[in-house]
Amino acid sequence: MSDNPKERVNAVLPQDILPGPDLAKSEAVDYIQSFIKQTVPSADLRNLKTDLKWQFLLEHHSVIKAKRRKQKKTFLTRKQRKSMGLLKLPSEGWNYQSLEKMRNLWQDYMRGNLELVNRAPSCSDQEWNSFSVIVAKSEMVGAELKVVKSKVPSLIGMSGTVVLETKMSFQLVTPENKLKTILKDTSVFEFVIDKLKFTFFGKHLATRPSDRSVKKIKSIMHPDL
Repeated sequence: MSDNPKERVNAVLPQDILPGPDLAKSEAVDYIQSFIKQTVPSADLRNLKTDLKWQFLLEHHSVIKAKRRKQKKTFLTRKQRKSMGLLKLPSEGWNYQSLEKMRNLWQDYMRGNLELVNRAPSCSDQEWNSFSVIVAKSEMVGAELKVVKSKVPSLIGMSGTVVLETKMSFQLVTPENKLKTILKDTSVFEFVIDKLKFTFFGKHLATRPSDRSVKKIKSIMHPDL
């Protein structure tokens, strides 16, 4: 073989090396071991037995990723919820006093939600629009509401704790332990937090509570029934 490195790189490999012999697995192992003994420096032969016992994890095991089936979210339809009685509250058996803890929790929720500091902004203040939008997006279950105006005269002055809110109505438990349903579209409501009185038109909240929290609220609202 030539001593020129360039010629040695381009030279054809000896036939006794490639192509390799077609051997069984056990014969192939003996062939490789004998080949290593002939080519490995003598100083490394003493570690040959232990080195040959190495196990390469990827040689024997292949990683197969299990396909995850996408689980389709299932929700109860309105018809199913209605048949299960989830859309209708019992008309009897209410205790107004037992809802005191719910009212207190709602008051704490609104204080944090509105970040009240002794006063609410007036309609001429710069932060009035953002403040009114927060009120419109707030959860009303637990609120103590009072009807101050209504197209139904018999409802004016009625008050109670909201136990259920739908798209078009509030269901209140009155101090007389009665469940009353009041339409939003025909009434004006008010609630009090720390001596601050808030008045809102029910028609401005005439959306489902779950949608109202993410829906864009109009900053200009016409104050007419």
